[in-house]
Amino acid sequence: MPDVGALTAALDSRGVEYELLEHERTERAADEATALGLRSDEVAKTIVVSTKGGNVRVVVPAAERIDMHKLREFLAAGKELHLLTEEALEAGYPGFELGAVPPLGGPDDPVIVDRRVAELDRVVFEAGTHDSSVRVAAADLVSVTGARVADVCAD
Repeated sequence: MPDVGALTAALDSRGVEYELLEHERTERAADEATALGLRSDEVAKTIVVSTKGGNVRVVVPAAERIDMHKLREFLAAGKELHLLTEEALEAGYPGFELGAVPPLGGPDDPVIVDRRVAELDRVVFEAGTHDSSVRVAAADLVSVTGARVADVCAD
């Protein structure tokens, strides 16, 4: 049964201050924001993509959509860039609920944080389950994941 342990252990091991937020079960990041009484631009979602070199986690604001063309160009990935299938997500991230993979914890994937998220003071994202989230300084998220910051949202 997935829990928040993989994420909180990753944050603890890196000395990151965070706030664990419990909330009603939600399936979408925009609903997560509503459940927490936050604006959707304060909440991020993590999308996992597959590249020729492996998986990459991409963190974008809850209300935004990823632009696969921008991401392909940024990663110089060409046609081998794809969203991970549900089966691949379940197999690759067994410690997290489907659709609730956080930016860190579990496999040590490269991370890309959209500039809109990186510019925030603090950001909230799912903690590996659909009923708990964490709030961290956006700068800490970028730092501890070694993320590259880019504009990867649809215009």
